Amino acid sequence: MNWKKLSAFAPMLAVIVLAGCMGKTLAGYTPATYEAKAEEITLQEETTQSTEEKGQQTSKIKKKTKKAAKTESKKKAAKGNFDLEDGTYIGEGQGFGGTIKVSVVIKDKTITEINVVSAEGEDAAFFGRAKGVIDKILSGQKTDVDVVSGATYSSRGIISAVKNALTGEKDTSTSPAAGGTGGASAAAGSGKITQVAEDKDQTCKDGTYYGTGTGFGGTVKVKVVIKDNKIKSIEIVEHQDGSSYMQKASALISTVIEKQSTNVDGVSGATYSSAGLIEAIRNAVDQAKTTKTIGDNKKETEKKNNDTSGTVTPQVTGKFPYKDGIYYGTGEGYMGDITVAVVIQNKTVTSILVTETDGDGEEFVKKAKAVADQIVKKQSTRKIDTVSGATYSSKGILEAIKDALNHAKEATNGKETEKPAETETQKPAETEKPSESESSSESEKERVYADGDYTASATCTSSGGGAFDDYTLTATVTIKDDKITAITNVAGSGAGYVAADALYIKRAAEGTRKVQGVVAQVLAKNSLDEIDVVSGATCSSNALLEACRQALESAKIVQQSE
Repeated sequence: MNWKKLSAFAPMLAVIVLAGCMGKTLAGYTPATYEAKAEEITLQEETTQSTEEKGQQTSKIKKKTKKAAKTESKKKAAKGNFDLEDGTYIGEGQGFGGTIKVSVVIKDKTITEINVVSAEGEDAAFFGRAKGVIDKILSGQKTDVDVVSGATYSSRGIISAVKNALTGEKDTSTSPAAGGTGGASAAAGSGKITQVAEDKDQTCKDGTYYGTGTGFGGTVKVKVVIKDNKIKSIEIVEHQDGSSYMQKASALISTVIEKQSTNVDGVSGATYSSAGLIEAIRNAVDQAKTTKTIGDNKKETEKKNNDTSGTVTPQVTGKFPYKDGIYYGTGEGYMGDITVAVVIQNKTVTSILVTETDGDGEEFVKKAKAVADQIVKKQSTRKIDTVSGATYSSKGILEAIKDALNHAKEATNGKETEKPAETETQKPAETEKPSESESSSESEKERVYADGDYTASATCTSSGGGAFDDYTLTATVTIKDDKITAITNVAGSGAGYVAADALYIKRAAEGTRKVQGVVAQVLAKNSLDEIDVVSGATCSSNALLEACRQALESAKIVQQSE
């Protein structure tokens, strides 16, 4: 064979051999697939403004997820077992401001719908929150549900109204607005009976003792006879609950005497009356105890005071010399105004609810609410600690509460106070129209800028070492007779821009309730010199000023020499 002739085809043969090897080696091979996932954002307030800024977007996503989950849970509502004919039943209960009336629809022994017919005396913010008990009743198909924290009176009124519609049991309590307690001092609040630790070595002095508790409709009073260190008899002296319900609840008396313990189960169908009766018995027995050990009732009270899962209970009696009512106040949070509603009853702040926030993230506001809890417990706005990780929001809530108390003071002194209206962007005062002679003299002078609308952009750069991605800020400046008459269309764009950046741009342009924004300052001074940046939106303020400078540069008239 002539190898010299084949040598000309050597490169081609090498390629064929290599391709054959690769084909065998790669047979059955499947290329790897890589999925790109969006980076998860963790909410964590820091000293740099951007972290909270970016967190707003995540907070909204979480809120939507919770809402979707809540909707799904409604679809899986339990099957009811109410022995009632199909139809609509009307019931009434006492809320914070007066009577709450509801309609309850029953179909196939199941509650299918609950509608509020009227609640004229209720505050909109608190009542809106209280309506959460309706979902609880529908999903659980029972009226034995927990009240809504921060809207105790109103939610209790809704529960009472539904119960009245289904059972006929009347709510005989008086609303707090009318001078009553609204059942606020009930031992079980939601009809629950708390198990307490009992000391078997505890001794009681013989005698007759009276104790009180709170049932569904009000005070329950009992007489307890102690003999030979044992409970000999229990008698119900008075109550404000329905007779049929208290009669059912009284069945637990024999169990208490038999067990010589108040740790017994309530009677089904008379939960509230049972809870009030047990509380009254414990109160009477505590009076009979001869040693200084902590009694059942006191331990239960301490447990409630240390329980942060529900409504915060005042630890001392308030000394606010203001008339009862609900008062609104506004303070400045991290990204905008925070509005609260403060409930005052018998000189005591009984509840504080955050009703509106303008930009502060949900997670930060939730943390900052601890400030309100401190005030309710201490009954004072002095020496209140801000919450680490939500400092600005904490200060905003504290300021809003103080503002609400000032409104309460004004109302007590005879001045009317209203819920604060939405704040408006401060507008510069209108300038007087120049006279004809002034206009003519002005026209003779050389103009610096040409009239018109000029749009320009600037880069908003983080001053915190990459705390947020750079983005483009654009604004339109309107020039008339060498004066800046308007700054509009302020917006962000670009690859680094996210929706949460809009909050900072708005703060920079419009300012806050206390601080004047860049736009108002520029229009008032007709100059870009000595303009203060807005705290909390420093980078956006600087970018807006730079965009305005670029717009003015574009508007300059080129002066021609003679």
